[in-house]
Order: sequence, then C-alpha cells, then structure tokens
Amino acid sequence: MARRFQAPEVERAANGLRVRGHGLYLEPRGRPPLGFLAHARGAPGVLPERMVATAATIRLLEAAQPRALRRTAALPAAYGQTFALGSLRLTVHPAGHVLGSAQVRCEADGLDLVYAGDIGGLGRRAPATAEPLEHLRCQTLALRAIYGHPRYTFPPREEVLERLEQFLDASLRAGKTPVIVGAALGVAQEVVHYLAGRRTLRLHATAFRACQVYAAQGVSLRGFVRLEDEGDAILVPPTVRLGRLRVGPHRICVLSGRALDGISAADESLPLPDHAGFDELVAYARSSGARRILTIDGYAEDLAQSLRSLGLEATAIREHHQLRLPGL
Repeated sequence: MARRFQAPEVERAANGLRVRGHGLYLEPRGRPPLGFLAHARGAPGVLPERMVATAATIRLLEAAQPRALRRTAALPAAYGQTFALGSLRLTVHPAGHVLGSAQVRCEADGLDLVYAGDIGGLGRRAPATAEPLEHLRCQTLALRAIYGHPRYTFPPREEVLERLEQFLDASLRAGKTPVIVGAALGVAQEVVHYLAGRRTLRLHATAFRACQVYAAQGVSLRGFVRLEDEGDAILVPPTVRLGRLRVGPHRICVLSGRALDGISAADESLPLPDHAGFDELVAYARSSGARRILTIDGYAEDLAQSLRSLGLEATAIREHHQLRLPGL
C-alpha cells in the first residue's frame, strides 16, 4: 500500500526557506521578521528584523557588513544551549564550515528537525580554523547540497595546502608574484594558518578584516598584512578584478571545489572548498539516523537520489511539489 505523502518540514517561501508551520526562516532573504543565519560567509546585504546567530558570526558581520547589522536585532546563540523562540525550541551546534558556523535543531510538538545547512569537511578534510563539526542525530535532517554530486570527492586538506605552497615557491623562483584566489572567509584563514608565517600574505581588505576577527576569537593566525603592504603573495576573493591591482608579472592559483571541473583562467586550480564533499554529505546523512532527509540547493536532486539508492527517504526541497515518494 502506498504511504500517504507528508509535506516536508521545511518549505520555500517568499523570504527564503522556512520551518513549515512556524515563523523561523532558515535561509532568510529580504527582511522576514525572524531568521537564522548559519554563518557570515556570503551573508545577504539585508538581514532579518530579528536574527539568530552565534557570537562569532555576529563579530564577522560587524567587520564585513556593519550597516546591515545595525538594522537587525541580533540574538546571540551559544553552542549547546537550548532556548525558546516563538513556537520553537532552538539549539545551535558547530557546523565545521567557517568560524562561528552553526547547525540549528528546531523542536516543537511532533518536530525534531536539524538544519545542517553548510557543513565542513570530515576527518582529514576538516578545517583547522573552524569549530569542529558536531554530528547530530535527529528525525529530520536538512542538508545543503552545494557539492552533492558524486564527482565532488575531495583530497585531504593538508595535501592540497602542500600543493599550494609548492605553487608559491615555484612562482617566486620564476620572479612572479603568486596570486591566490579564494574565499575571503574560510579559505583565506585556512591558508594563513597553514603557512604559519613561513610566507607573508597580502590580503584583500575583506580577508584581512576576517583574519583580524579570527585572531581576536583565539584562532592562531600570523603572517598576514594588508594588500598595500609588502609580502610574498597576494590573496583576493573571486569577485576582485585582478587587472585593477597592477601586480606586475604574476601567476594565479584558484582555490575552490570547482577546481575538479577545471578553471581555465588560472595557471593552477586546487580543490580546497570549505564545504563538505559528496561522500561527507552522505556519511553525515547516514550517521544522523534521520527518518527523512531534505536536500537543498546545489546538487539537491543528485544527492537525494544517491541517498534513496542507499534505502534512505530523501527529498530535494526545491522540487518537492513534483517528486513522488520512493517506490511510487
């Protein structure tokens, strides 16, 4: 007998992803009354009227988006401490993505939902500059599937960073300035931490301010200066136009999970994402013990299909209205 369809615990709404039947937005867009911000990486320019986030995320927003932060009522949440908010009980836990990144457990009568959002790598892929990912068990798990396709399986982090250091050395020996293109929040701090002062990095302003916040929060970082200062290599986010920097002869290395697809504009590209890869998303989903897994964005359909092939109930949220339950 076919099982009766049960609507997913999260739904798409005008202002982003929302917990069904409650007022909390998990991926807020625009200015909803209440939202949870999982991390400061790529935070929208307009924040919710009231915003749940960790203290470290709020500090990073103060450095990057002070104007947007002043227009929201920030509600700092400490890891592991449950609190009531409207009709929900919420608890945030480390997501292992960037400093201050968080998963949130949402509880109410009949609801035990963990929104994992962006989680970081596991084991030898775990970032050194973020709080370690906490593995949670729940009835329903919602995962973002940025790298939810099977081709996105990444090598150990230190192996990639060793290859980056070789790129820096080779470029300098050739008399060219090494230019690293990577995320200002997450990747930049991992590179600075790994080099540990062996090379001085000239950082774009957004990466420099983020490194200052990391250091103030107790993360050991040294060997970074402002872009206009002297140093061995330059690190800029992907949005910067290199032609405007006037760096002279240079070589470019892009750090991104998309390096597995090939990046033609770079002299070298290395797979150093601060998101979990496909195998890590699958491992987390299986270890959660969730009766239902909701995949979101990116390769949501591919990840959901892979999980269903393992006997798990999985639905891609962005097309849940047209999916049938497994076996139907």
